[in-house]
Amino acid sequence: MAILEKGATLPAALPRIDAEGAWVTPGFVELHIHGCGGVGFDDLGPDPKAGAASILRARAFLRARGVTCFVPTLVCREEQIAALAAALDEAGVSETELPGIYVEGPFISEVRRGGIPADTIRDPDIAAAEALIELARGRLKLMTIAPELPGARELMSRLEAAGVLVCLGHSDCDLTAASLPEGRFSVTHLFNAMSPFSHKEAGLAMLPFVDRRPFFELNADGVHVGEVALRACAGGTDPDRLMLISDAVVAAGLPHGDYSYYGMKIVSAEKGVRYADSGILMGSNRLAPEVLLNWLRVTGSSVPSAVRALTLTPARALGLDDRRGAIALGLMADLVVWKGDFESPSLLLG
Repeated sequence: MAILEKGATLPAALPRIDAEGAWVTPGFVELHIHGCGGVGFDDLGPDPKAGAASILRARAFLRARGVTCFVPTLVCREEQIAALAAALDEAGVSETELPGIYVEGPFISEVRRGGIPADTIRDPDIAAAEALIELARGRLKLMTIAPELPGARELMSRLEAAGVLVCLGHSDCDLTAASLPEGRFSVTHLFNAMSPFSHKEAGLAMLPFVDRRPFFELNADGVHVGEVALRACAGGTDPDRLMLISDAVVAAGLPHGDYSYYGMKIVSAEKGVRYADSGILMGSNRLAPEVLLNWLRVTGSSVPSAVRALTLTPARALGLDDRRGAIALGLMADLVVWKGDFESPSLLLG
């Protein structure tokens, strides 16, 4: 992708595009995504070339929907982390498009595991974390941790030193007693799989309302979080820390029906994607443009503010805001010209 340096003159021969009447945005960022378009990042297999081909299919599927940066997300199974890291190496896509790997767990609360399989959960362990960092080939970018677990403070410090963004989530913590990271940190899918917002007990869901330091993810797909809670976030949290996510899985962008996740049957339907045997919600079948439209509909947010939650703010969380996330001199010419109200891209530049 071309970068126009500050002070540069636009070349006379460069084609001009008339985008009058259309929304023009930076490419969207899918910060928390387990799969899409029939590709599950849990199911890449041991062959790096085949895995890379799947990654590139997902990339093309997302680009056709205006998403030009995504972070493949996994629960903590070592075989799948190794396969994903090898596939990313083989695919050779730049960090600005594929910044790294997001791992949910394994150091989380059993009682707040949500859709995470119980056999992937373990107590905080520095040696185990070191092994995961090595297994990910230096690509581990984000990790979800429950801060109330014994040893969580030391684990957070080690991850921070390795350049991993600590994400608090899948947690049953009492916020008044929780040990928070000292540096930059985030919150994994606010409200989902965590101690709740309460008038008496301080659950993790209250954190972005009382502390402006953390970034926080919010799934506005219309299923994971109710409309009143979305409006509460729009009015009561720092808009510069909000990151809209999809938490999409293999079925995202495809017709409703039966799919597979780590060998388990899942069902994609109007109420999201759920495990067939338990009915537990485990992911979304919607992607960033649909999340944006639902957020706008429910909250009445301005378009620039909503777009920032899918572009500049996640770029800041990922440490990429010096390269992408805004339409500005010196940043990547990564632009999407949209049809209608974010129906689909009519043109991708860059």
